Amino acid sequence: MSELQQKAVQLISGLSDDNISFLIEVIQRLMPQEADTAALCPEQESTAIQAFQRLDAARPEVKRYLPDDFDPEKELEEARAERYGSFD
Repeated sequence: MSELQQKAVQLISGLSDDNISFLIEVIQRLMPQEADTAALCPEQESTAIQAFQRLDAARPEVKRYLPDDFDPEKELEEARAERYGSFD
């Protein structure tokens, strides 16, 4: 056991059971269990990827409803000017 670990054990041994319970809770919050984080990440990543794929697949269908000369940059600029006015 390292010197630092020995010092930690000495400090903990002087604490009451209530304080040790609190310390354990704090440590658990600071160091999430690997199993918990491993279980959440792939599922969340998979959901995000699926959402992106659905959006990407919908692109051609959405474009059918836009005029041929549609310019998203121009639309954005006009919407900003309408909402916020001119800063000139």
